[in-house]
Amino acid sequence: MTDLISPAHYRNSSVETIDTILDIVRDLPGDEAVLVGNALKYLARYRFKTGVSPLQDAQKAEWYIQKLVSLLKTKPSATLANKE
Repeated sequence: MTDLISPAHYRNSSVETIDTILDIVRDLPGDEAVLVGNALKYLARYRFKTGVSPLQDAQKAEWYIQKLVSLLKTKPSATLANKE
């Protein structure tokens, strides 16, 4: 039976992708967290999904990164402001 919650392409390292994402986006504002999390998700699994071109997931990650860049150009990031 196929694991719909945690398929093999989510478990290709010693740490499950969702745990890494949650750790990285923990302190980001919600909109930034969504964009960063989705980009990370696609980058973490782009080589491991069966039946999908690696290029497709890389392009999806790129789309989320471009959205993040556009967002960061329009608002100050609380994360960056606290480190300056």
